[in-house]
Amino acid sequence: MTAAALILLAVISGPAANAETRTVLNPARQTSGKASGETVRYKVQRGDNLFRLAALYLIRPDDYRTVQRLNRVADPLRLPIGMILLIPRELLKLEPVRGAVHSYSGAVRIGGRPATVGMGVSEGTLIETGQKSFVTLRLPDDSSIALPSQSAVRIQRLRRSVLGNHLERLFEIERGRASATVTPMSDPLSDFRFATPGAITSVRGTRFRMSYDTKGGQATSEVLEGKVGFAAEAHDAQTLPAGFGTTSELPAPVALLDAPQLAGADGVQSSDDVRFALQSVPGAKAYRLQIGADAAFLSVLDEVLTVEPEAHFASLPDGIYFVRATAIDGNDLEGKPGITRFERRLDRIGMGLEVTPAGYSRQFRFWWRAYGAVNPQFRFQLAKAGKEAKPMIEQGPLSGNDLIVIDLPPGSYRWRVMTSQVISAQTVSRWSDYSDLRVESGW
Repeated sequence: MTAAALILLAVISGPAANAETRTVLNPARQTSGKASGETVRYKVQRGDNLFRLAALYLIRPDDYRTVQRLNRVADPLRLPIGMILLIPRELLKLEPVRGAVHSYSGAVRIGGRPATVGMGVSEGTLIETGQKSFVTLRLPDDSSIALPSQSAVRIQRLRRSVLGNHLERLFEIERGRASATVTPMSDPLSDFRFATPGAITSVRGTRFRMSYDTKGGQATSEVLEGKVGFAAEAHDAQTLPAGFGTTSELPAPVALLDAPQLAGADGVQSSDDVRFALQSVPGAKAYRLQIGADAAFLSVLDEVLTVEPEAHFASLPDGIYFVRATAIDGNDLEGKPGITRFERRLDRIGMGLEVTPAGYSRQFRFWWRAYGAVNPQFRFQLAKAGKEAKPMIEQGPLSGNDLIVIDLPPGSYRWRVMTSQVISAQTVSRWSDYSDLRVESGW
């Protein structure tokens, strides 16, 4: 497959690095290795000489000769204080950097072992997620990488140079998807890249996503912040600003679909399962919804991919959650995300009926239990079947869990109970389903 190159160019402002730097960009930069021609500018300090600098900062001590020739230094033992030395980046010593598992859920394996929070990751580590499984990694500079379900990413490079602390981070997506939030870098020699067999993205402080389809061989990339330059042999170079995406097959970037609007998503989810209805987005062929424990989605709990503008999730414990929704277009590009906070309060009610003699009459004890409700109140309705709109008995508000009715004429009845509770200073009420009751003549 023709390899494409994606390079993100972002305007960065911030404090200068300890070592001054200058970059000579090479468009043919490979996915594993430094760009040929990149140099680090080092300001000579008192006591410096080329032998000392080589021992401290260079991979091989003899590489001082290359630095000597490049800077036209006559005597390696005599360097003027304040002189600017140009040192090829490829000669610099590197030291490993480690990241760690920030959070995970489901079946996640790190280097072939089950994931644990705080587990370290380094060069060569393979991160894999199973079905309905998610993991977020944090790096020392507070950048984060998130993998959704059924994805595999291998860390190809995770290191820093001893001189200047230039970071090199390369993550190869073997299958599935990955997203990153990258801390802005003021150092022009630091980089952060995702790669697939068909494309590479390079970023300098941004939010972006990348995926690789092993069946079709297509790579996709969507930019939420920053800019991306994209080059491939099949078409001219292109630039992706924020809100645009591309694939290894497209000759030009396309605008990402807007985030779908969720109807009533900010309300209380009280049913057994969690449901969301979306407003259809023109041009969308599918929708992806994720539930997270935090607004940044560092901890993803569940995900649904659906072709219909609605989604159902399994039950969740009570608490505050966030739902993130995106629309997917015909190019398999995932659109802009919309994030909504919602509250989960399970309101499951159990109901039953006990019939016992009461003198010459019958006693009907209707009882109920509201599981998950806090200080609830109830309303009871009993109606003849087919006349539910006009209940023959309606009682409430009730604080107890039962109601006794003495004797009922023969016939068919239906009854239900409303549960009400105060959640976030609002009263939330929900009726149970009807239960049927048949009263026979005679005792």
